[in-house]
Amino acid sequence: MTRWKMLMKRLEQQGARVHPLEVQPAATEAELVEVEERLGTPIPFVFRALLKQGTQEVRMYWSLPDEVILPDEIEDKPAGDFGWSLSELDWPYFGDDGDETDAPRYLQFHTAGNGDALLIRLDEGVADPSVWYWSHEEDEFDLMAPSFIEYVERVTTLGCIGADCGQHRQFCGEDGLDTGSTTAQIWSNWLERYLTLTLEQSSASLEALLIYASMHGAEDQAIQDAFAQYDRFEVYGLIRSRVIHARQSDHKQAWSEVMVHVSATEAADWVRSLWQENEEYEAIPVGVRDYLTAYCLPEAEGLPLVIHEVENGENNGAVHPYDALHRLRHFRSSAVINWMKSHVAFPINGWDSLLAISQPSAEELLAWLNGSDAERQTALHAVCHMMQQQIVPVTPVDVAQWKQVLSEWRDKEILRNNKRIFEQAISGLSGWYAS
Repeated sequence: MTRWKMLMKRLEQQGARVHPLEVQPAATEAELVEVEERLGTPIPFVFRALLKQGTQEVRMYWSLPDEVILPDEIEDKPAGDFGWSLSELDWPYFGDDGDETDAPRYLQFHTAGNGDALLIRLDEGVADPSVWYWSHEEDEFDLMAPSFIEYVERVTTLGCIGADCGQHRQFCGEDGLDTGSTTAQIWSNWLERYLTLTLEQSSASLEALLIYASMHGAEDQAIQDAFAQYDRFEVYGLIRSRVIHARQSDHKQAWSEVMVHVSATEAADWVRSLWQENEEYEAIPVGVRDYLTAYCLPEAEGLPLVIHEVENGENNGAVHPYDALHRLRHFRSSAVINWMKSHVAFPINGWDSLLAISQPSAEELLAWLNGSDAERQTALHAVCHMMQQQIVPVTPVDVAQWKQVLSEWRDKEILRNNKRIFEQAISGLSGWYAS
């Protein structure tokens, strides 16, 4: 239990998303007997002793920040999802297509975040039975460990990683979780470094600082200041190399975000070159190029480059709203709003999100609300989205004027669902951004 508390404390200190560790008191004999009577079977001896002498329930959840760049050998980003509960101990349900003869052979002690199950196999006479994972989509069983005690030890060694198949299979062998495998060792070494490496230590060398940035990104001003002590063109060159040579698209994106925070000015000419067909053009995904273009080039230069491709895509001249959303969302500009106005049409899904994140002014939103049917519905949904996400217009809202406009259009609406959305916008005005 001390190891779990220390793990969670260190993860939180390093910026991981952590749900408070939940540890309940040990179970009483009466509580254990009550569950056994409900199940109609004894709880295996070792697990029963753990429930009675340790804790009847433990829950642990954590996840790494989005900007974390893991070693290439780690195919799926691990996250914490570990625990058990006496009160939830039950026979598993393997679905209508499952083998009913399997159910009485297992007890389910934990449900993974994706709905899959962790199970204790009820082998007759075995005091500490094996632990298995069942995938509800694949209807397959994976051995996790030959005993419950061994399962707890192995999972704890791996940082209490989650139970779903994307988490554990990369660390499994014939005997279940293999903490000695190459992949497990790479992960364990990375995790230990993530938990202990400080910015002060990393600032002593550029290579160490790049490692720190791969774990924490470079949005923090202190990290940017640490990079500023080194030659800016050397920094740019090393980050550029990582963007180009990263094997995974999400790693390329993460290194691009570091570049934007640290070397945006130095990267401008290189980003321009990415709009020409060359070797590096092929190495950079379109989404990464769009992101770099939005943040490394002047808007007047970069936005037309992206818009030209959006307008000349594979939709026979029509602009697909989700293509526009994904490619233009980084600009967050009134110029995007002006451009999209001539393209907005039903269905509006995608257009509303792009409008919401393009930093609209109150005046622009009001003009859209008084525009065509497609513009009005786009603006209405964008406003509701902004309210939910606590995004405010770049200029103050005149609540009285907005309430009048929204009420008038609500009263003209025939469809009940549209009336409801207008009501939602009206009710959210007072808590949004009033002048």
